[in-house]
Amino acid sequence: MSSISTSMQLGASAMNTHSWGMAVASHNVANVSTAGFEPQRAVYATGPAGQGVRLDAVLQGGVPSGPGGTSFSAAQAVYDVTSGLPLEAASPSGTDLGREMVTMITTQHAYKANAAVVHTGDAMLGTLLDIKA
Repeated sequence: MSSISTSMQLGASAMNTHSWGMAVASHNVANVSTAGFEPQRAVYATGPAGQGVRLDAVLQGGVPSGPGGTSFSAAQAVYDVTSGLPLEAASPSGTDLGREMVTMITTQHAYKANAAVVHTGDAMLGTLLDIKA
């Protein structure tokens, strides 16, 4: 059984991990118009002793595999709504803004959930200290 402080440490560690993941997605969005830029992907893994989450790697370039192991290019997957051109023609970097926004939203929610864990642990610890005093 983990203690309140362990829960708070895991939550704080996960917040740090997700802030790095947000930095990777933000870097991709900031370079959407940079010709030759290859988007990066944050890869997460289970933390030490099977608890929490950690940043395992930041991979450079490439589009993840689709169903059945097939690989999709940006031109096959997404079209620019305003111009009707394939994304690779609309974005010199090959960054898929739709995917980056989804990544940023999910990362934000994970960060907020872990912030709630830290806040709840802090409140519980405060209550225990008030009872003890």
